[in-house]
Amino acid sequence: MPAIEIRSALGASHYLHADLDYTAPTFLVSLRVGTPAIAIEPEFAFARHDTTRDFLDAHVSERAEFKSAGLNVVRRWQGSIAPFVGGGVGVFSERRRTQTSTRSGDFSSDRTDGPRGGLQALGGVDVRLTSRVALFGEMRYEIRSLTDPGGGSVVQGFGGMAFALR
Repeated sequence: MPAIEIRSALGASHYLHADLDYTAPTFLVSLRVGTPAIAIEPEFAFARHDTTRDFLDAHVSERAEFKSAGLNVVRRWQGSIAPFVGGGVGVFSERRRTQTSTRSGDFSSDRTDGPRGGLQALGGVDVRLTSRVALFGEMRYEIRSLTDPGGGSVVQGFGGMAFALR
């Protein structure tokens, strides 16, 4: 019978694209299913970043939302402190809404990129608290566009909890 864990984490996504020079808070949830050594992990992540800028006669507000769904294969080791590594494929989409207000009027734009296929690599460590509960830390690197690998890259760090269902 395979082991099943529900994992959720909060973290940060740092975008390595020239026009996205910020780090956004990110939420990740996944279901890890497999043997003690190898697991399959479907996941969903969401990040949002709000920013405002003021220029001479203009006020600009922007909201960026990023969503992803992925499927990873994870190699894991056993123990009370247990490292893991893995990687997989993902589908990524981004939506940016911009509102510009000036004395001569308002302008808004809404842009969606994706869904696009990409790849991801991850590594981390589980720290067992009980037989069914663990804390974990995880680092990731995502390529969010196979057509523009450098332009769609993201580094992420997460901390969260894992709950074993069996």
